[in-house]
Amino acid sequence: MNNAGEPASLFTRPFVLLCVAMFLGYANQWLMTPIIPLYVQDRGGSAFVAGLALLAFALPSFVSRPFFGRLADRWSATGVLAGGLVLLAAGSLLFLVPWLAMVFVGGVVRGLGWGGLNIGGYTTLAMAAPAQRRGEAAGYYTSVTTSVSVVFPALALWLVAGHGGFGAVFLLSAALVLMGLPVISILARHRGEAKKPAAAAEERASFIDKGVLLATGLNLCATLAAPSVMAFLPLYARSLGIDNIGLFYVLAGITSIVIRPVLGRKSDAMGRGPAIALGLAAQLLGLALIVAAQSLPLILVGGVFVALGWAMIGSTTTALAMDLTDPRSRGRGMATFSLSFQLGMGVGAIISGALADLVGLRGMYAGSIVITLAGFGLLAAAWKLLPRPR
Repeated sequence: MNNAGEPASLFTRPFVLLCVAMFLGYANQWLMTPIIPLYVQDRGGSAFVAGLALLAFALPSFVSRPFFGRLADRWSATGVLAGGLVLLAAGSLLFLVPWLAMVFVGGVVRGLGWGGLNIGGYTTLAMAAPAQRRGEAAGYYTSVTTSVSVVFPALALWLVAGHGGFGAVFLLSAALVLMGLPVISILARHRGEAKKPAAAAEERASFIDKGVLLATGLNLCATLAAPSVMAFLPLYARSLGIDNIGLFYVLAGITSIVIRPVLGRKSDAMGRGPAIALGLAAQLLGLALIVAAQSLPLILVGGVFVALGWAMIGSTTTALAMDLTDPRSRGRGMATFSLSFQLGMGVGAIISGALADLVGLRGMYAGSIVITLAGFGLLAAAWKLLPRPR
């Protein structure tokens, strides 16, 4: 709080610079991801090879996060963030080499860059966000990174379809992240990160921060259920004879972008526990509506409720992770928390696909309801451990 009793300012120069840098980094990701399968096919590869190319990106990103978290603590969070941008640019440029093998090499380099970008970003967010407004800060931060997915995939496909081709996408994606380096340079000067004391470095012997496992687990419960909607909803709609399901992605994307800062602010006011409970309730209601849906309007309403719940849980658990992590090892704490996103989406996709094969698509959504109820159980068990509103 300032001297007048007003909340500390959120839109400081470091916070704004961080959001700009993350926007540019995520722009690279959303330009590259939708065209990689097309590029593999253009180079003579199969759909299976395209899947392996995506795995070559995802695996290094997941495995490297704890190492980047430790590096952020022992060296510099903004340095890790800048290194992530450099690796993303280098990996994108490697795609210009017209060999199919370079898709895998470039994917590995980009995966490492993606890990560095996110860990550097989350750690810098934890440093820049005022303690009283962490939920709101997380809301704006995730809104910025989500907004990229509304425009840049379409831009990439437009370029590939005869307005520059694959090469234009690779060059643009590299140029955007390189534009972020001057932004990070200014951010680093404003942050003025001090060298970590030796005693703190000795305490961080582990790559995993047990203190943020609660936030990680709660976010995992929400994220595990997400692929059933984000990936399998078109298939479910087709089975019901429902057309125009693409409207869901537009509505969910716009809703998520607009509502995340508002929901984050509410989590600061009401407390993390009630905010996560509301998010889980919205997700549960949305899944129930999808199971009951027989028409497009109801399935869209259900999907939007799921998106609302996921947005609130994501923003609030990010703020909760910032609350729970040790200030001396924010990199390790936020790296541990960030694993819940990739683990949830990857494992959640496998669970959803297996359930769809075993018990059908409605049964798959029933399984997502069970996962959401497990989140309620974890929240109830840990209720007394959650921080109260500031």
